[in-house]
Amino acid sequence: MIRLFVASSMTDYMEQVASEHSSTQAGAATELNIAGSGTLLTQLDEGAIADLVILAGRDHTRRLQEMGSFLSPIEFASTSLSVIVSPALSNANLSIRDLRAGDLQGAACVVSAPCGQLADEFATATGLEMRSVTREPNVRSVLAKVERGEVDFGFVYRTDFLAAATDIAEIKDSGAEAFNTFYSLAVARDTPNMAQAVVLAESITSQYGQTRLRQLGFEHP
Repeated sequence: MIRLFVASSMTDYMEQVASEHSSTQAGAATELNIAGSGTLLTQLDEGAIADLVILAGRDHTRRLQEMGSFLSPIEFASTSLSVIVSPALSNANLSIRDLRAGDLQGAACVVSAPCGQLADEFATATGLEMRSVTREPNVRSVLAKVERGEVDFGFVYRTDFLAAATDIAEIKDSGAEAFNTFYSLAVARDTPNMAQAVVLAESITSQYGQTRLRQLGFEHP
């Protein structure tokens, strides 16, 4: 069993990759642990075992390196911030100016998550007040709240917006696309599943894996 720790914003891609790996590699069952990158690091720091880790954010990757139990990380993808609005407001043609008015409820990731850091950087750059914004554990939680209409707008990655199943909308020309996060993978240094973990890592960074990432809206780092 290969244990994969995966940043929540990579859920769709890694579910596909893990399923294909399990079906094409004899005896290569995979187990996914999906959470925010900060949560994954906390779990590892508390003794959780992973064969392959995928994190969002260069700060989190540096923290993983400092643990000393993983091989050198490989940066393999990036995505940008997106400001989305709920289905009820999808035809309202909202702008960042409307959000600054303070009449709408928003959601963002916790500050310890890369998506939360980007949201705060964007807010500072655009003069957007964040005190009333609810904080969620990861980007998929933010997306879910916006999709259900529990909040009016949210800060997610553009890849999450593209993957959304509901009729949400993206605020255009917001400037959020200038705020990016980067994804890295790392194989555990002493894992007994080294061979399979390396095969999986190579499939992610291969031309085929990169093509699949582009189809989901991810960019080359």
